[in-house]
Amino acid sequence: MYDLLSSSCWALEAKFYSIAKAAIFARLEQGLPALDASEAKPWKYSHMAEGYPAMWITQSGELAGLDVKPAGHGLNLATGIGQLLAGGASAAARPGTANTSGSKVAVLPVQGTIQKRGGYCSLGTKDLVGMLNAALRDPEVSAVVLDIDSPGGQVDGTEEFAQAIRNAGKPVVAYGDGLVASAAYWIASQCAYIFLNSASTGYAGSLGVLCMSINQEAYLEKNGYKVEILRSTRAVDKARLNPVEPLSDAVRAAVQADLDQIGETFIAAVERGRAGKLSTKEDVFTGKVYRGSDAKKHGLVDAIGSLQDAVNKAAQLAQSGEWAGNTASSFTQNFNQAWTSSFPKS
Repeated sequence: MYDLLSSSCWALEAKFYSIAKAAIFARLEQGLPALDASEAKPWKYSHMAEGYPAMWITQSGELAGLDVKPAGHGLNLATGIGQLLAGGASAAARPGTANTSGSKVAVLPVQGTIQKRGGYCSLGTKDLVGMLNAALRDPEVSAVVLDIDSPGGQVDGTEEFAQAIRNAGKPVVAYGDGLVASAAYWIASQCAYIFLNSASTGYAGSLGVLCMSINQEAYLEKNGYKVEILRSTRAVDKARLNPVEPLSDAVRAAVQADLDQIGETFIAAVERGRAGKLSTKEDVFTGKVYRGSDAKKHGLVDAIGSLQDAVNKAAQLAQSGEWAGNTASSFTQNFNQAWTSSFPKS
């Protein structure tokens, strides 16, 4: 049974294996099956296609309300050209894609706490950069939408993902499905356009950086513990930010300097990504979170809308080949030219 568990598909992911192993072995010791009926049934997740954890693929030609031409014309050229550049393989044969007669918009889920390496059943910024790059390399994908619902999270990895979005050769649009805060907003700010799902129940903001230090010294002493940290002779500054020693003025100042530097990097990225859009009457960098209507008023988001609206906008930007701070890829330019030339001449 151990060999079976170790060789199972899910066991290849070490983060999940260590958590699941204990629970499964406990069931086996009780004479129960490793998984109950509901757990054994494959789940369908919104960011999975054809059984692979991948990106959503939508037919932007249909979703954007475009006039999809008969085979061999206009948007339909994407299928033939995409297969040619992919070496003749059909779209259905490749994980994470679907047959379509139109150009495609990839929708990437940016949900939960932002972490560099991901967490239990969540994608990390490293994963998302890889997915973004895959979408940018795919000649059938003309644009990308980030489906965001996140309170923010880890600084490390956020700047890399945000920079990858800024440097993308295809338009990237953000859709906030509830909350786009802190590190999640840093990421969204680099997109060509930002939608938020609701004027009253959607939120964006929390622009700033913090860290937390909890001093447990008094609690431990009350419960009979006296903790003493011993350091090697020269390592006098090792792990000075810890829960069992009070912060010295020097450590506090060093941490504050780090936070200020990261905060300025965050601010510079947002100001660059939202150039000309942010309100001059409101300082949005105080860490305040704004309800949707106020977020739009102060320029943190461009519009209140749905995921459908975000896909439509991404498809339209790809068609035009114009979006702030980016240059359309050669494929997109050629595609736009083919699309334009396919219309009947009057």
